[in-house]
Amino acid sequence: MSQKSKQIPDFAPYIRMNIPEVLSISLFSVFSVGIALADLQRGEVPRAAFIAAFPVFFALRVGWGSFPLGEAAAGFFAGLVVFLLARAISEGKLGLADVWYSALIGMVLGPRLWYGAAGLACVGGMALLLVSGRDRIPFIPLMAAGSIAMAISNGWWR
Repeated sequence: MSQKSKQIPDFAPYIRMNIPEVLSISLFSVFSVGIALADLQRGEVPRAAFIAAFPVFFALRVGWGSFPLGEAAAGFFAGLVVFLLARAISEGKLGLADVWYSALIGMVLGPRLWYGAAGLACVGGMALLLVSGRDRIPFIPLMAAGSIAMAISNGWWR
């Protein structure tokens, strides 16, 4: 073994995720960036994106992966119910795509990481509203950033 190969650190002992988890979180991150860009460019996300995403990510996380069904269900319902209530309170300023994406985040990450992702998105959203002076902002990009940050920071490293 050469001297150079001995200097490269081995990160494998520090990574907690298995192959299905890495694949599902990576695909979820790509999906999140895609719908965030769609929300920024068009102000809406096609419903078909969510219709396709739910069974795919459910199969990757619960079917093929080792993510518990109860945790996926609890995350889904936390994301759905909290954002449906927020939509009702805001009188529709929070879009239906935001509600569905919140439920998807909960299903993929589970309730604990969903709360962190939603918290990061809400803090970022409040700051953006205050700075911009607008009464509406695209919220999916903030949720995407929060969910990716939570997945990376809490799921990958010990």
